[in-house]
Amino acid sequence: MYPKISAVMCTYGRFSFVERQMNCFLNQSYPNKELIIFNTDIDSPYLEQEGLREQNIFIYNCNIDSLTQEPYTNVGAIRRDALTLATGDYYVCWDDDDVHLPWFMEQGIDRINETGKPFFKPERSFFYSGDYLRLVKNTLEASIVCNMDKVREYGFLLETGKEGLAWYTKARDNKELNENDSHYIPSYCFDWNSNPTDSYQHRQSGNIDHPENFVQHKQACLDKVNDRGLTIYDKQKMRETYNPYFDYMIAYKSGFPQDLFEKYFTPQLNLFAH
Repeated sequence: MYPKISAVMCTYGRFSFVERQMNCFLNQSYPNKELIIFNTDIDSPYLEQEGLREQNIFIYNCNIDSLTQEPYTNVGAIRRDALTLATGDYYVCWDDDDVHLPWFMEQGIDRINETGKPFFKPERSFFYSGDYLRLVKNTLEASIVCNMDKVREYGFLLETGKEGLAWYTKARDNKELNENDSHYIPSYCFDWNSNPTDSYQHRQSGNIDHPENFVQHKQACLDKVNDRGLTIYDKQKMRETYNPYFDYMIAYKSGFPQDLFEKYFTPQLNLFAH
């Protein structure tokens, strides 16, 4: 029995990144999952593309806060509203500018079952910037697999850039989340390498250091696409996405738990082999 995982993506018209993360979702080894794409750029709505619902991908275009009935002013409210559309037992934050490797969901649920905790967070995740890929310690909520009931209970902060810290800090303080779990292989990347300029970074949040400038996330969105559906990548295209991470893990194979390497990585390496 596989509990259902809801991957929830909040975006503002960042089409190429959304497309890549949609394909990362489709290539998850975990079978029982859904992807909620919540786009707040209603001037460039995503199309309800044929075949996506059959693969549990659901698109919503909305820019109005359900509580204030006014346009959104912070990411916390966006995440709150998007979460109401999710139907899973577990939640993952599927940010558009990240990369989730194929075993992300499977490993997270396995580890939750092993520890009995409602959250799983790896001690380190990939960070990719300036053509430099490395593993770093992180407190990024997008690296965590979460019990849905707990996330709904704890909620989101209505402060741009800190929206995930409500449930994250409560889970940590309540000993429900181990920030330093070392029994894993890397499965998540905070990817700035694909962003050619700083204006591409944090586009959903706007200027995190100055949350009053939330509107900047609209000005910085430079890849709007109208009247085109999201493309499902072929295996070669996905291999290109995964190549830097696969190569890193092969190079540093001895540093990872070998049982997990064989369980999660090796089958995917074979699946996406040239």
